[in-house]
Amino acid sequence: MPSQEVKSLLPALQKMKLLLWQLDLAKRTFTNLNSCPELILSAEDYRFFKDKDYRFRQLHPDDRGDLEQAIKCFKERQPVQLVFRVQNEDKIHWFRMSGWPAEDFRLYEGSVEEITGQIHQLKNIFEDQNRMLLEDAVPYPVALFLWPCLTLQKANLAFVDRLDLNAAKNRKTQLKDLLIGDINLPLLLESLMSERHLTTELTLTTGLQPTHKVLCRLEYFSHAGQAYLRLAMLDDNSISKPAEQNPQTTTQDISQLCSSLADCWSIEAMLARIYQSRELFPGLDAVMYSDIYARKDRVVVYSHGELKEPLTPGSRFPYTGTIAENIAKENLEYLIVDNTQSSIKAIDWMLFVPKGLYSYIAKACYERGAMRTVLIFCSQQKNSFSERQVEAITAIAEAFHKQLKKIRRREKTE
Repeated sequence: MPSQEVKSLLPALQKMKLLLWQLDLAKRTFTNLNSCPELILSAEDYRFFKDKDYRFRQLHPDDRGDLEQAIKCFKERQPVQLVFRVQNEDKIHWFRMSGWPAEDFRLYEGSVEEITGQIHQLKNIFEDQNRMLLEDAVPYPVALFLWPCLTLQKANLAFVDRLDLNAAKNRKTQLKDLLIGDINLPLLLESLMSERHLTTELTLTTGLQPTHKVLCRLEYFSHAGQAYLRLAMLDDNSISKPAEQNPQTTTQDISQLCSSLADCWSIEAMLARIYQSRELFPGLDAVMYSDIYARKDRVVVYSHGELKEPLTPGSRFPYTGTIAENIAKENLEYLIVDNTQSSIKAIDWMLFVPKGLYSYIAKACYERGAMRTVLIFCSQQKNSFSERQVEAITAIAEAFHKQLKKIRRREKTE
C-alpha cells in the first residue's frame, strides 16, 4: 500500500506523468505505488515491468540491452538511472527511470517518468544550435566540411584569406589537404565523434601560403539530415618560428654576461643584468628566478622585465604544480613551454598567464643532489624559445646559481 506521504503526492504525480513503484526482492513482485493511466507503461496492469517478452516487444531495439541490465541491477540492490524509449504504433515515447535500494533490505524502489515533451524541446534547442553552427558570419576564420567525406562545403572570408584558398588548385578541398605535421586524423575524428566537440592545436596550410599553427575548435553536428564538421580558428596568428639565438650572438657574448653576474650582489641586480642583455634572446620580455623549498612545499619568486601586472619580489607559491616539480618528477634537463594557456600546471595559471607571459624556457640548478634554483626566461608571445638556446641559458643559470651562493654567504657574515 502507498504510504501517507505518497498518497499526498498522488495528484501532482499524475499531472507529472510520474509513476512510483516498488519491488519486493524476496517475493519477486512489482507494485505500483500510485496510478498514472496516461503512462503507456500502465497498460495491462503494468505488464511492462513484469513480463520480459512483453517488455522486449515494446522497447526500442537500441534500448533493450540497457534496460535488462538495469533490471539486473535492481535485483542486486544497485542504484540505477536510465533513459529509454518505448514504441507505440508509429510514435516513440521517452522515459526516465531511477531506482534505489529501500531501507527495508527486501525492497527496492524507483520512479519512471515520461519525458517525451522535454526531449522534443531539447531537440528543438539542439536544432537551433546546429542551425547557428551553419552560419559563418563571424569575425574569426570558420569552415564547414561535409561528414564523413570531409570535403569543404563553405568557408567565410576570414578563413579563405588566411589560407589563401582562392589560389588553391581547382579541385574540391578536403580537410586532410589543409593539415600538415604529425597528426593522427582518424584518432582525432574518433574523439570528435565521441565528444561532439574538442579544442586542439592544428597546423594548417594550403601549400601556397605560410604555415599556420592555430588553436582550433572542432564541432560535429547534423542539420536537415546532413552531418558536418565545423572548424573555427580561435587563435589565428601565423605560427611563430621558435626564436633562435641572435646570429650575432657568440659564445663570447654569453661568457661576458656570465662574468658580469659576479659583479652583482643581489637577486634583483642579477635579473636586471640578464634583462639588459635581452637582445641575445629575441622575444625575451622578462626573467624570473625561483628559490626552491620542496620539503616545505614552497617556491619564492623574483622577476625583472615587462609583466602585465607587477610581481612582488619574494612572492610565495606552493611547490606543487610548479616548474620545479615538473622538472623533478619528469627528470628533465630543462623545460620549454610553448603556450602557457594550454598548460595544466597550476603555476602557469597562478603566475604566468595573469602576468601576460605565454611561453618560457626554464633551467634548474642543484646543490648536493637537491634542486635549489630555477632560472626562467619568459616571453609575452607563444613559441618564443627553442632547444638551440638551452646551452646558453644553462651557462647563465649556472653562473647565476654560483653568484647566488656567494651572495648568501656574505649575507650570513653581515
